Amino acid sequence: MKKLKHYLTASIGLILFVSVIALSLPQTGHSNVAIDKDVRVINTPAEPIPVVAQGTTNVAVSNTPTVNAKQSGAWSVGITGTPTVQVGNSGTNPVLTRDVDRPTAQPFQQEVMVTVNDGESGQNGFITVPAGKLFVVEHVSALGSAPADQTIDNAGVLTRILPDLTQRQHYLNITKQESAGINFYRVSQQVKLYGNGSVGVRFSRFPAVGTVTFRFTVSGYFVDQ
Repeated sequence: MKKLKHYLTASIGLILFVSVIALSLPQTGHSNVAIDKDVRVINTPAEPIPVVAQGTTNVAVSNTPTVNAKQSGAWSVGITGTPTVQVGNSGTNPVLTRDVDRPTAQPFQQEVMVTVNDGESGQNGFITVPAGKLFVVEHVSALGSAPADQTIDNAGVLTRILPDLTQRQHYLNITKQESAGINFYRVSQQVKLYGNGSVGVRFSRFPAVGTVTFRFTVSGYFVDQ
């Protein structure tokens, strides 16, 4: 009886030992533990794998593709340094320039009285331009009167540019106003005329009866030649 009990005790101990050994050995079969392993995916260009970029990526552009740019908000364009700019205008389509300060301009104006006597149809008055100067005429005004039966048919400015010695006439616009049997004639016109040697003013009337006087004021500036 004691031997049987001894055998049973030994058997139970052996079984417990074997069980502990079995539990400590690696298990085979399915497991929830992930195993790192390289995977190779083979797809054709017609069936690419969708991917999402992570972080900063670099993009290369080949050849010269056309890109559509759309403004978003106000654009700010800046120029760095002092680059050279070339204007592609031709001689027939030049870039217009203007000397705003005109440092060489010498302002000038003068009043000229022109009287047409009985029997004369027209008369001139002149402004002497100093030697070595060019007179740039910018504005002309005039005022005169004549009997109701007479008409002032023209008023103008006479200029010449050396070596041409002939005075060329530039016609002005005349405004007529009737009052108490007298015709008043006025001129006020902005011009751009050039003359050296002398600059004249002129008016003429019809018929050539009686005496008529016109008062001209010519303004502009001299420049050195």
